[in-house]
Amino acid sequence: MRSLLPVILLLAPAHLSAQDLPPYVPVNPVLAARSPLYAQPIIPRGGGWQVRTVLDYTNAIESERSRDRRDYLLDAELLQVDLWVTRNLSSNAFVLANASLRGGYDGAFDGFLNWYHDLIGLPVPARNRRPEDTFAWEIPLPDGTTTRERPGTFIGDVRLGGGYRAGPVQLLGTVTLPTTSAGEGWGRDRVGGSLHATANLLRTDRVLLEAGLAAGYTPASGALAAYQKEVFLGGMGALRWRFWGQQALFATIWTQSPNWQGTGFDAMDGAEVTIDFGGLVKLGKNWPELQLGVTEDLYPRGPGVDVGAKIGVRW
Repeated sequence: MRSLLPVILLLAPAHLSAQDLPPYVPVNPVLAARSPLYAQPIIPRGGGWQVRTVLDYTNAIESERSRDRRDYLLDAELLQVDLWVTRNLSSNAFVLANASLRGGYDGAFDGFLNWYHDLIGLPVPARNRRPEDTFAWEIPLPDGTTTRERPGTFIGDVRLGGGYRAGPVQLLGTVTLPTTSAGEGWGRDRVGGSLHATANLLRTDRVLLEAGLAAGYTPASGALAAYQKEVFLGGMGALRWRFWGQQALFATIWTQSPNWQGTGFDAMDGAEVTIDFGGLVKLGKNWPELQLGVTEDLYPRGPGVDVGAKIGVRW
């Protein structure tokens, strides 16, 4: 019986406030410029207005050679700041708004990352070959090369949505508006839409488990329209485990179908498979919840950014 006591304590109700999971939005512009999909966990009932902000910052290096010896390159530091505002209209219905700030920069961490990877014996050849802290995004396609300029900090696309909860299932429809202030390639040039269905598989005061499916559409547009997919499918599985007090660990695995076709590069034509994980910390009863995490691309040479750092706050 004593051997079961730690398990009983971990799974027993803790009589704490309702728990939820943070959303995950892809940071790579290859994805952000096409698909309207993202991972949307179930939004808690009650509480009226809910506000969350999440900041992602990542040092990206994507270098790949096609079979016909064309070289794709994305070398940048990427910023993504999302502000989420939700409002419960009733116990079941809610509305959602998401505004964003984005950025693409030369960077400042290339030297540190080269030193760190050499120190642990896992060098990144693509990073070592590049000059430090220098932006580049070159897409050599079969009919010509497209070069994207460094955008600096800019306004991203706006997402609006409405949803309904029916028992353990949440249905959400969203519209993504092309409000980006950067040039082509850094946002969607057309209005996009998506439908999300998320189900609660397990909910206790300690453990929360959810899964979901999503489908979306964005019309092709611009100079690269011939290479753009228009219909997108995605799926998520997410876990939150409250291990002590109000402190919790979370993990979300997100996958979505390819956003591009015919480029010859897995970094564009491949599916995204990413894990978003970390800790959810609450320092006091009336304090906001702090999100500290990391994202990791699980699909070799896929369009997800290899490693990114994340910090967020939920009120």
